[in-house]
Amino acid sequence: MGRIFKTLIVFIVAQMLLLLPVFALDLDSTVTDKTRQNYGNTGVNNGVNSGVNSGVNNGASTASPAVKTEQTPIQKVETPKIKQDLPKVPDLPKNVNSSTVAPINTEYSGKMPNSDALIPCTDIIVKPLVVDESLLKTKTTASKPTGAKQQKQKTVKTTTPKYKTARLARGTQIRAINKVKITDNLVEGQTVVFLSTQEVQTAYFTIPKNTVFTAKVVSSHKPQMTCNGGLVGLRIVSANINGYTQNINAGIIKMNTNNIHFSNLKGKHTYGKNVGKKAKWGQNICSKWIKTSHNLANKGACIIVAPFPYVAGCVVAAASTVSAPATALLAKGGNLVVPAKTSFTIKLYDDAHLRY
Repeated sequence: MGRIFKTLIVFIVAQMLLLLPVFALDLDSTVTDKTRQNYGNTGVNNGVNSGVNSGVNNGASTASPAVKTEQTPIQKVETPKIKQDLPKVPDLPKNVNSSTVAPINTEYSGKMPNSDALIPCTDIIVKPLVVDESLLKTKTTASKPTGAKQQKQKTVKTTTPKYKTARLARGTQIRAINKVKITDNLVEGQTVVFLSTQEVQTAYFTIPKNTVFTAKVVSSHKPQMTCNGGLVGLRIVSANINGYTQNINAGIIKMNTNNIHFSNLKGKHTYGKNVGKKAKWGQNICSKWIKTSHNLANKGACIIVAPFPYVAGCVVAAASTVSAPATALLAKGGNLVVPAKTSFTIKLYDDAHLRY
């Protein structure tokens, strides 16, 4: 136990001896502000070593004197100034000393110069602008032709129309006749000419007699099965009034006294006629076979076979009569043939604006 106590005391004493130099650095009054300013790498090391050595020596024995260390001065390296011979600047004119020109022979003061100050430049020579007059002459001569090459410009005169227009209301009817025969041989796109047969009075002008109306074929076909006749669809597209060919939209509503629907001229529909023909065919055969049966009855022994032709004729007549409505549909209708100078009635479908 006493051994441990002695060892502990020795350890504490050794620690105190080691820590005394550290506290001596802060408590040393010999270090002044001047020495602190001159601390360098050498001065700091010398100061620390001298402080540690002095603290250790003072702690170990008070008889040894303090060791003074000399601080080595820090040498400043001065760079030699390079002298450069600058070129001579020509003298400025006298009139440059103004409020807007920077002052002459003044040193830089560290302040921003006035942005409005003008820096005189005497070395810049401005020469007068030289213009090649030959180029100007060539351009002017090329743009303006001279002599016989210059062409006279023709002025176009605009003339106002010398006619007026008037509205012819839709629904107006005009009597006319066809100039040529109309048949179902006409094809789409062909024209048919009509001539008016009477004058038409309007508020502003009169449509005279024999005015030409031109119709265009818009549809056509030959006679067809199911007893359908030939067809020609017409549409009046223009009229020549007072010497002007003018567009109109009109159609045909009557041919003689018969009404025409959709301006379509049609051939006869022969269904009723064909039904009678089919039924009459059987009746004609029946009448022939009845005569045959009558002749056989007058020849004595042939009277035995005389009823058979009569019965066969009656069967054929009955069959043809019953089948006539169906067989009549297999026939074609009638051809369309309209002779020239047939009377027609033309009606306007839209308003017409006509010149006069």
